[in-house]
Amino acid sequence: MQPLKFKTMTACRQPLLFLVFMGVVCLCAACNREEFSNRTVIAAVNGENIYLDEFEKRLAVQKKAFFPQGLPDSPGKRELLEEEILESMITEKIVLQRARALNMSVSNTDLERKLLDLRKDYGENFFDLLAAQNVSYEEWREELRKEMLFDKLVATDVNAVIRVSEDEALDAYEENPEFCKTEARVRAGQIVVRDMARAKEAETRLSGGDAFEKVAAEMSIGPESARGGDLGWVARRIMPDPLDRMLFTLPVGKISPIIRSDYGYHIVRVLEKQPARTRDFSECRKDLIADIRARKEDAAFNVWLNDLKIKALVRKDPGVLKTKKRN
Repeated sequence: MQPLKFKTMTACRQPLLFLVFMGVVCLCAACNREEFSNRTVIAAVNGENIYLDEFEKRLAVQKKAFFPQGLPDSPGKRELLEEEILESMITEKIVLQRARALNMSVSNTDLERKLLDLRKDYGENFFDLLAAQNVSYEEWREELRKEMLFDKLVATDVNAVIRVSEDEALDAYEENPEFCKTEARVRAGQIVVRDMARAKEAETRLSGGDAFEKVAAEMSIGPESARGGDLGWVARRIMPDPLDRMLFTLPVGKISPIIRSDYGYHIVRVLEKQPARTRDFSECRKDLIADIRARKEDAAFNVWLNDLKIKALVRKDPGVLKTKKRN
């Protein structure tokens, strides 16, 4: 199961900022033990402590992803990872403090609805996947609540004020004509088999009058065989080179000869063709507005986050890590 990440942070390209926020759910129990006075403090944000044991757990998890198996744990890379993890934990504190200041929360009803949606995506293996990562359901559930809280905060505190006017969209259309260009593409069907003998058999059936969809459904090993071989719309350079050339030269309705590729032996048929063209403004308007909005939100998010960081009182104790390394 892939660790959940904050999409907004990813979109803004903050390096590792919230990479460890979701998916490192073993920290939840530690976060509830702040009453233990003997825990070593590595940093504090507006008076809220970040503890060394929390940091070390995140470091242990991220080292597995950061260092490929067998790659030496070089001091330079370790220090870079430690710095990024500590910065992500500090940022996490700052953001959650902002949510509390605005009295924001995620209701149990909304959380359960989101959990049901996610469980549908993963199917019956959901709990097995959690167990395989040594993650308890309750801990993962609370980390999901944090992700939802973050999304809610950004939507309210940043994105709600973003506006895109019709004039901005028109200006973008005139200034960036390439944005609304669409490549030539074809809608095609495919029969793919493992050896030439099967390909010849399929070719014989097609020559004898069997429907392309019927032969594809009964003989093709491709996943699209369930759709009668329908590949949908395909742009240039999507398919392997010999197939790509054939698809964009074959007339509509014609069936190709047998084509060999690294994946097997193919027979294709072109169902429709669309030439390269430039969409007019009315067709492209929604995409233009979405692109402008995304860039505005990205810029506004960075300003918002930097402002929160500037206002925060952050105290780090790098000596804790140095002392630990010497020991």
